[in-house]
Amino acid sequence: MKRLRSIVEIVSITVLILFWQFVPVPTYLLPKPSQILFELLRNRDILLKHTIVTLYESLAGYSLAIVLGIVVASLMFLIRSVAKALLPIIVFTQTIPITVVAPIIVIWFGFGITTKIGIVAFLCFFPIVISTYEGFRTVDKEKLEFLKAHGAKWFQKLRYLYLPHTIPYTIAGMKIAVTYSLTAAVIAEWMGAQAGLGIYIIRALNSFRVDRVFTAVFIIIVFTLILFYTLHTLQRKLFPWAMRIEGGV
Repeated sequence: MKRLRSIVEIVSITVLILFWQFVPVPTYLLPKPSQILFELLRNRDILLKHTIVTLYESLAGYSLAIVLGIVVASLMFLIRSVAKALLPIIVFTQTIPITVVAPIIVIWFGFGITTKIGIVAFLCFFPIVISTYEGFRTVDKEKLEFLKAHGAKWFQKLRYLYLPHTIPYTIAGMKIAVTYSLTAAVIAEWMGAQAGLGIYIIRALNSFRVDRVFTAVFIIIVFTLILFYTLHTLQRKLFPWAMRIEGGV
């Protein structure tokens, strides 16, 4: 069944690419896959330089969001007053579009790479902190009472109940956040940068080179998928029981 599904996916993607290649649409509106591939190969050195910058910003910001998200979620669970104070603020920050937040952060902290990392962390933080907090909150009360009745210490509750239950929630939030990381880095670069895929896209748009825009978008999609499935593979290797709880992908 799994093999059949893979075959169907490959055939569907192949048919879509062939349709895209031969559909009679002007290339200045929708570049063909062969044209995108040609631009990718011809400008590979320049694209590699920009891609490395964007990847660094996105991975650094994503890592920061993981650390902050888990720490804040833990504090919210342990201290009820912290949750009451922070939760509305965290939710409120997500109602502001990133295209509004990014310029403000740039004005406050300048155009350096640290600002780009901060913007990525800002966008990736929400799904991680909320998912982790929800994991802590939904621990089975009967199991907790069972451990208490048997005199379990705090670290035993953490090891045998809280962590096994919460890790799938945290990873689910991390999977959502990782799909935001590259996009956030690109938006941050639009606000001002020397290098990065965001700058490459702006220059391509100013030159009316739609094919180059699509090339950069293709790179963003590919690396987003790589990051997502790398996280998925690590989850399967390190936390196989979490995969069973989630139901797998």
